[in-house]
Amino acid sequence: MFKYVPMTIVLLLSTPAFAQTWESISDEDALRELISGRTIRTELESGDVSTSRYNADGTGEINLWNDTFARQWKIENSQVCILIDSHNRCMDIEKRADAESEYRAIDKTTGDVALFSLGEDGIATSATSAQGAGTAGEPSAAELAAELANPTNPIMTLGNNFDFVFFGGDLPGASDQSSTRYVFQSVFPLKLANGATVFFRPAIPIMFNEPVPDGQGGFQSIGTDIADIGYDLSYSNMTPAGTLWGAGVAGTIPTASNDALGKNKWGLGPEILLGRMGKWGVVGGVLSHQWDIGGSGNAKIDLTNFNYFYAFPLGGGWQVAAGPTISYDHTKDDDNLTVPLGIGLARTMKLGGRVWKFQVQYWNYVKRADA
Repeated sequence: MFKYVPMTIVLLLSTPAFAQTWESISDEDALRELISGRTIRTELESGDVSTSRYNADGTGEINLWNDTFARQWKIENSQVCILIDSHNRCMDIEKRADAESEYRAIDKTTGDVALFSLGEDGIATSATSAQGAGTAGEPSAAELAAELANPTNPIMTLGNNFDFVFFGGDLPGASDQSSTRYVFQSVFPLKLANGATVFFRPAIPIMFNEPVPDGQGGFQSIGTDIADIGYDLSYSNMTPAGTLWGAGVAGTIPTASNDALGKNKWGLGPEILLGRMGKWGVVGGVLSHQWDIGGSGNAKIDLTNFNYFYAFPLGGGWQVAAGPTISYDHTKDDDNLTVPLGIGLARTMKLGGRVWKFQVQYWNYVKRADA
């Protein structure tokens, strides 16, 4: 039976060293002692470092980007098996015959070989997963996709959204109108000691061409201009059972460079989030209302928005997902409801060591306000 003093494990992804002699470790007690209680530090291609720990009770977790990814592991058939995306990834562990503290792990699914040596303060590794499959110290593409679909996750993101909008209506030429917009949306999270997160999420819209009525029965196209900036500041969390909840404020900053693209009014009001998340995906909604609280414009702000969202995994980082917004303008006596139905396809992957999410959505407005 093998006996080891707690030490550091340094892992390096490598091709097998065929000139060296390796001895398989088949004793399950020795394998359990080798892994149990170890702390793994994984240096990713991006330069970020994750910290993982595998406990004696078969549980474990990866800590990365201020977030936590759960793990389960076991010893089975003289292999170390880690549960990733509902599939066991099993590894043969071998010891180098001519070196006291050098080992390697051979992933039976991907064929990757990770060399590691024992040290004093946990496990340091640069081993990364093949095709986003995930490792003992790195989340898979599917795990990352699930976290990015969770509106309470504490990961900072930079969103680049391009909208292509086609209009219709009773005015002459309305059905010939279209617009192109770009919205830059950042998520700045602050994770608290109790596990909750405070978010600040500004959205900066730039209109490249926006049709507005010209007062003579036709339309004019507004060129490249910035519109009003929207934002929200909220406190959110997820319960152990998977219930998403949050509360905060939503607001509008009158930054429109053209009067036709804004109301010259500051807006502010409450916001609440409710949702549910599980292995099957995530569904929920964000309800907010804004009133005008100042500004030089004559128009009023009295607007209710409901942003409903969903994401269902397809495997490998793919999801069916969308997030349309229903709006109700209380300043109008009639024709004040806008209702889009949305469907989309998303893919989360790693490129150049960074996590990227690509998504396409189609919204069909089943109820459209003339304005």
